[in-house]
Amino acid sequence: MRTIGKIAAVIALVATATVFAQDKERISLADARAKIGECIKTPATMTATMKKLSAEDQKTFLAEVNEAISKMPGSNESLTATYLNVNHAALKGSQPGNLATLVAEVFATVPPESLAVINERFAADLFNRAADPSVTYTDEQYEQIAKSLVEKVVERNAQVENGAARSTFAILMMVRASNGSPANLSDSLVDVLPTDSRNIARNEWIPSAMGANVEKSYEPLLGAAEAVGSLPSSEMVIRIAGPQLLEALLGEVVEGTPVVSTSFNIERDANLPVKEVVPETPTEPQGYPNQE
Repeated sequence: MRTIGKIAAVIALVATATVFAQDKERISLADARAKIGECIKTPATMTATMKKLSAEDQKTFLAEVNEAISKMPGSNESLTATYLNVNHAALKGSQPGNLATLVAEVFATVPPESLAVINERFAADLFNRAADPSVTYTDEQYEQIAKSLVEKVVERNAQVENGAARSTFAILMMVRASNGSPANLSDSLVDVLPTDSRNIARNEWIPSAMGANVEKSYEPLLGAAEAVGSLPSSEMVIRIAGPQLLEALLGEVVEGTPVVSTSFNIERDANLPVKEVVPETPTEPQGYPNQE
């Protein structure tokens, strides 16, 4: 039994050392704030810094970085390029289970005119249904993931002026990222908006921004969001921002389902009770031949 005791002690020591190492890698929000300028200048620093923050501090820090960008001089295109790169980098550094919260913070703190570009780029580069060729989502799975994300955005934007218009940009992102299926996704996601905004979002904001049987225009949505700046040129923003790397983040939106395969049933499996594991009774390990 003394052998088992020694093994248990070693395991406990390793576990303690692991926790200590993880805590040592964490930085305070104050330390992160000292790096805001560097994070804005170098997106890779933003990712690295986010990874060292707690989930709650990540949300606060992202909002403060976006506020700092808003005070910078520059054209709408150059500022939007900065928002795009820095927020893209922030999402890559998300703590497990915190991605939806950070996405909601993006749509609550980035200026509406910049969201007009960001929703399209995030749809293509981060949340596209086909971003990860190794994972196939059914229509039901994708709709559930999209709805979960939009609900988080709507909840956050309830605290923001013109929040429904801001949340509509997130709906546009997920509709674009769906690659056209399911066909009724837009209507399903609009139902998540506050009741008094659903009709105008469904009949005016979204059709206009998507160019559905009309000339594509963000003007109705930007007007509702009371955007201060003019609509930036998407082509110019990408030229300034540089090519965006494809990051398959869609499966990380739903906590507990980092990868959703075709065999996963979102309604059946997402809320399964945790199976109780009964530890086996430890037995005395057998020694090697000729070992005392």
